[in-house]
Amino acid sequence: MIASTVTNRGQTTLPKEVRVALDISAGSKLIYEIKEDVAIIRKPRGILDSFAMLKRSRQGRKPDFKKARTEAREDWAKEAGEEGDSE
Repeated sequence: MIASTVTNRGQTTLPKEVRVALDISAGSKLIYEIKEDVAIIRKPRGILDSFAMLKRSRQGRKPDFKKARTEAREDWAKEAGEEGDSE
């Protein structure tokens, strides 16, 4: 089991083992899923995950459509580039 501590500001450092296993570096996007009493942290799998942020947060903030579109374009470009690399 890997553990970390949450600061009084709600922040934590992802342990090195997690960063290495998920290939996470500065600027990486992460998706958080809550299922009952379990939190799942993962990297986005594709373009549609970029739109996960469009769901209204529990704090009632409005979704940032411009940011979601920008990230979706970036994800699409990255995926298209990876598809071209395999040929």
